[in-house]
Amino acid sequence: MNKIDIIAASSLLFISLASCERNKELASWNVGPLEEYTVTPINGGATITYAIPDDPEILYIMAEYERNGKTFTEKSSVHKNSLTIEGFNSTMPVKANLYKVNKHEQRSAPLSIEFTPLESLVSIAKNSLKIKATFGGVYATWDNPSGTELGVRLMANNKDKNNELETQTVYFSSLGKGKYAFRGFENEEREFAIAFEDKWGNTSDTVRLMTTPLFEKVIEKPYADFRSSIPYDNTTDLDSRYSLSHLWDNQGNVSFNGWLTKSGSSGRSFTIDLKKVVKLSRIVTHPYNHDQPYWQVNITGYELWGTDKIDYELLKDKPYWLDEESVREGGILDVNPTTALPEHTFKDDWQYLGLHMWPDYRAVKADERAFAANGAEFDLPEEANPVRYLRFFVRQVVMLPVATNNYFSLGEITLYGDDNVPQY
Repeated sequence: MNKIDIIAASSLLFISLASCERNKELASWNVGPLEEYTVTPINGGATITYAIPDDPEILYIMAEYERNGKTFTEKSSVHKNSLTIEGFNSTMPVKANLYKVNKHEQRSAPLSIEFTPLESLVSIAKNSLKIKATFGGVYATWDNPSGTELGVRLMANNKDKNNELETQTVYFSSLGKGKYAFRGFENEEREFAIAFEDKWGNTSDTVRLMTTPLFEKVIEKPYADFRSSIPYDNTTDLDSRYSLSHLWDNQGNVSFNGWLTKSGSSGRSFTIDLKKVVKLSRIVTHPYNHDQPYWQVNITGYELWGTDKIDYELLKDKPYWLDEESVREGGILDVNPTTALPEHTFKDDWQYLGLHMWPDYRAVKADERAFAANGAEFDLPEEANPVRYLRFFVRQVVMLPVATNNYFSLGEITLYGDDNVPQY
């Protein structure tokens, strides 16, 4: 036997011996179950907390259980001391086995546990659901204490199919206090229904409501620029291509179309005239740059005030039109930030219509594109009285603090509501 053959034979012998030792090691891994643990029921499941085993061979802890006739497993790294079992839609007792699992996927002896889940999330949502008629449809609110994503399925009767309920849309939400206005329906009585579903395939019972949506329409454009009449409004346009009137030219999905102020200008507000009194339901604003909605200085947050008429005598009283935040942040160039505001300002006479902040969809490009196409929609207070004039205060822009130069932009404004109200 030559030298090479001897080396090869020795290597084979070494590998064989090592393999035998490993097989003996695997065969001898026979450990007992988890010992120190607690089980805490949660909505639709339970969380099991345990002492992390002191064994370098253990890779993870695994739970095995049945749900709706199928076997499922949940795994948790040995660096964590808990795992959660979820997805049950009943409060019947659930049995599960917990195992220690080593690096070779061998299981320890099982620890058998039993728990009773708390009320499921789809059940909580259904039992807390409130539905009422709103502009163009129905408005729903519900509770979702865990913040798990739920699908909210809206159905409505089809008069052409013996009033059979048909799915109109499914809205997904993970908000703890969910709310959504389902719109697009005529001002006529019909049956609506809502059911909730979760990521485990559970579906709640259906809640039905026979109601008549409130009348809603797009408020006709063009609106009118009223800035020159209101003291301290920002009356600047970057140039004629970017005048305020571009905010109602129906070009919301065109990039680089809209209003831009002049950098270094004065004022954080602008006022528009709808040309008639309207009971408003919602507002949609589009970014100036459709392709990159979170770019440049798009207005991403604004405070809105409204009134049905203007007292022209008060236009002579400049301090009356001051806004505290604009003053304190130096947003009005000819007003000292320490200036004391009068006791009575326009905010005592106008209606507050909310602070509206754009959601941030930059993490998911598809969501960002959909947002750019559809704009940022906000419901306006249902209890608000009809208005004709709207005053916007810029509170946030994308890339710069608002306090930097009063430089901001916006692409389009669209308003919805009911103009069948007294005009004067």
